[in-house]
Amino acid sequence: MTNTNSKALIAAITAFLFGNGAFAASAPASPADSGEAVEMKYSASDSEVAAKRLRAGTCTLHIEPTADARQNKETIGRFVKGALLADDVAPWMTDGLGHLRDFGYLVSTDNSATDGVTIRTTLTRAYTWQIGLKIFSMVAVKAEFSDRNGVLQQKYYRAHGDKTNMWNAKDEFVATLNYGLNNLLPVLARDLQSLCKGTKVEAYTYAGPAEEKK
Repeated sequence: MTNTNSKALIAAITAFLFGNGAFAASAPASPADSGEAVEMKYSASDSEVAAKRLRAGTCTLHIEPTADARQNKETIGRFVKGALLADDVAPWMTDGLGHLRDFGYLVSTDNSATDGVTIRTTLTRAYTWQIGLKIFSMVAVKAEFSDRNGVLQQKYYRAHGDKTNMWNAKDEFVATLNYGLNNLLPVLARDLQSLCKGTKVEAYTYAGPAEEKK
């Protein structure tokens, strides 16, 4: 092997090793390798405006456990030390829907009953992000409503919330998701006034802080 070829071979090996090392160093860690665990705890108080009770005469609500259909079921965003790891977000959503009682509805745990409206929800998005001192959240849900006569309607909801990051604590990200869910609940409560009568509503609704205040 000539001196020129030897130098070329050494250069190629060095480039290969250096390239692999650089790639390994820059490859992002999986959520399981680096992150901070968070407790997904629903709070009705994480809201800008208190729930406004609707007029009497609405039907009984039967809320089934939420199904989690998010593409990324491990995280709800990122924190200083990595991903915000959440074990199970579906019960958080189910718990939040139970607070439709705050709007004047009777929420029953007897899902075998045939009266009223049964709500089945599928969570498709629940994540947070931060810009400057502000934390933002997005919650997206597919809901199916049925009564004794069968399925009334399927509807899609998308809601967001935001709050100032005061302490840079993990639970502030969960609180921001609560803001998003609590902005969705008033819209859902209003829809149920029509759905309880068997009347269809819009197929999609976005719910943000401005809509929540109406």
